Amino acid sequence: MFVLHRLAILSVVLVCGAMVFAVVDRNPPPIVQPAPPVESPSESVVLRHGEHLKSFNASIVLTEVPTNIREIELSRRAQRPANQKRKTSGRTYDEVLAGSKNDDGTLPYPKSAEPMPPTSCRSVEPAPKSVDSNSGPHKVHDLAVYEFGHRSGFGFWRMFTFPNKRGINVASQAIDRVELVSLLTEDEPSVYVLDEMATPPLARQAKRRPLDEFERLGLDAVRRGEHLVWAPEAPKRMFGAIRARTQCLECHVNAKRGDLLGAFTYYLDTPVNELAKP
Repeated sequence: MFVLHRLAILSVVLVCGAMVFAVVDRNPPPIVQPAPPVESPSESVVLRHGEHLKSFNASIVLTEVPTNIREIELSRRAQRPANQKRKTSGRTYDEVLAGSKNDDGTLPYPKSAEPMPPTSCRSVEPAPKSVDSNSGPHKVHDLAVYEFGHRSGFGFWRMFTFPNKRGINVASQAIDRVELVSLLTEDEPSVYVLDEMATPPLARQAKRRPLDEFERLGLDAVRRGEHLVWAPEAPKRMFGAIRARTQCLECHVNAKRGDLLGAFTYYLDTPVNELAKP
């Protein structure tokens, strides 16, 4: 009797299982995972360069230069912040434009300088990286960008400079002269002719010149996403991007972190490839 009872229960289970199997689709459709969001080239460049500002070993995503590049660059001009008393990035906007005054209360004047001879090159290439992260052409450029931020009033810490062979204070003794390439002030990019770092008050008084062939090639390269380039045909020249960092966005309100705001064009005492050697 006990055996018959167990057989009856087993029969019920088998019948119920068969009914369920008949109702459920034996070939259910595959689970479709949502596709990852497509990252536009411009967003990719900004993201990669945001990380690239932290490490020169980060990858660079190159992209084509848009046809309306000048419209895009000019839209990134600095604007007066709503809060004129903010101190998060050093001096206020008005204090930055006014600059530091001399002991007698007068404004400083830029050291007189003549335009350097133009450099003609057929091409540029990425500057070599040094095995030692504390030296090399990328380190020279990084220090110059920090010096620019500090002297312009946007830096958080004091930047130490060194006199070069001509007695000009520079971020690295390898620099004979570094000039600021302006992208936000004119219809066409231009270079401030200065023997010293082009802070906003000094730049307003400085002469400007058009870009030479090396600089035009360099500008095209950094617009596409390169960070620092050189030309073996002119081994003592470098051209490096100045990209927006977090503190820049308080005034450059239409820019994003990593956007190109300007560039430095370098004249060095040492060939770029020599700087990269350990």
